[in-house]
Amino acid sequence: MLQACVTFREAFSVVGSAMPDFFGGLSGTVHLTSASRNLVEEMAHWGTIRSSVGQFGPEDCWALRRGQEHVAGPGMLTPRCNHITENGGRGYVCMPLAAQGETLGILHLCEPNAVDKPEWLAERQQILRGVVDTLALALANLRLRETLRQQSIRDPNTGLYNRRYLEETSSRELRRLERAEQPLTLIMLDVDHFKQFNDTFGHEAGDLVLKQVAATLVDHVRESDVVSRYGGEEFALMMPGTSLADGADRAEALRKAIKQLHVTHRDRTLGTITASFGVAAFPELGASWAEIVNAADRALYQAKAEGRDRVIAGAGLARVEQQKPKLTKSMA
Repeated sequence: MLQACVTFREAFSVVGSAMPDFFGGLSGTVHLTSASRNLVEEMAHWGTIRSSVGQFGPEDCWALRRGQEHVAGPGMLTPRCNHITENGGRGYVCMPLAAQGETLGILHLCEPNAVDKPEWLAERQQILRGVVDTLALALANLRLRETLRQQSIRDPNTGLYNRRYLEETSSRELRRLERAEQPLTLIMLDVDHFKQFNDTFGHEAGDLVLKQVAATLVDHVRESDVVSRYGGEEFALMMPGTSLADGADRAEALRKAIKQLHVTHRDRTLGTITASFGVAAFPELGASWAEIVNAADRALYQAKAEGRDRVIAGAGLARVEQQKPKLTKSMA
């Protein structure tokens, strides 16, 4: 079952349901180390007793500290891990989940009647090691698969989704929104005079500008929005359920936020950063993703042609400040 799982959620669901068959009468948990390596989180639990806290630091578990099995219980001199919730008569074991040269977390088992069952672990040792080895290898493969997937859909410089992911996601979103009769807005933006940053300050400074713009976009979007680096100094923001007018307002807010950035590189200020925006929406300006992208591109080109640092909503449409008087002052 673990070999057939394609996500961590599936794997831990299998673990939670299968473990009682291997370790009847025992309670237990599987904890996974976070990507940042500073937190160990409970991902699966079985049995009636919770003898470990849900989250703890790697230093709180002796098994993770030493990289080997750690057993504690009544009559034993070994110290108890700091993530254990009681200091009574229960016995427990923590087993590191290690595979492919990496420690992924721990499997934790608790025997509440360890005083009356001193051989509780010895009689299960062979099964325990087999389960740990199988589980560790499955989790390592899932983590590798997720790493490769992220590398295929993320831009390495900004951490945003790439164009491939945006295009794959857009087709699903358009079908969903068409059924629900809801709009979708696409914002295309391009950093103005980006070549000058590279020519004047170097490509390292140019990469820093792109990172700062990307971070600004992420800070101003909803969870349902998709932000991507479309290519070069161009970004795209897909906003499901957002109308053309609301999308233009969002673009204007982003324009102002980017213009307020103060970026320094090696103690040198890089100057004012501005961006030009083109906004298009489904269904007003296109029934397909290609039509929407073309409309946003034409609007972006128009924004560039009219002097940059502005928002144009829809190809061939009037400027946003003309459509929306309240924007006139900020766009002037």
